[in-house]
Amino acid sequence: MREPADANRPWSARLYTAFVHVGKALRYSLRGLSTGAKSSLAFRQEILVLVVLCALLALTGKSPGQWLLGVGCWLSVMVGELFNTAIEETLDLITRDFSLGVQYAKDMASAAVILLVLFNVGLWLHLFGRDALSLLGMM
Repeated sequence: MREPADANRPWSARLYTAFVHVGKALRYSLRGLSTGAKSSLAFRQEILVLVVLCALLALTGKSPGQWLLGVGCWLSVMVGELFNTAIEETLDLITRDFSLGVQYAKDMASAAVILLVLFNVGLWLHLFGRDALSLLGMM
């Protein structure tokens, strides 16, 4: 069995290479977030919802676990939106002509996002339902 190419390199060189790799990956990820924010209205709206969600979690004094659950689940919507946009952009590069298969792929990617949003609505009812009822004087 062959040894990996960098097995004979000193650990400091391998560590440097790892940091360079992580730095490049971070740069690509930040560029993807920036591109999503610039090119997708839905993604910008989801960023706004994230800000409002964080404010509501803070104002209602939710626990760290509730913060993790609420923010983490909403971030899954944003991830889904980025995938949806990437799929749509890729399919548009392949063909601008109408194709039923392309339409199905775009519709299914969109359906994945709406399912994530619906799950989050249920989660928010659980997280904020009592707060909303108290505010309305119903509890």
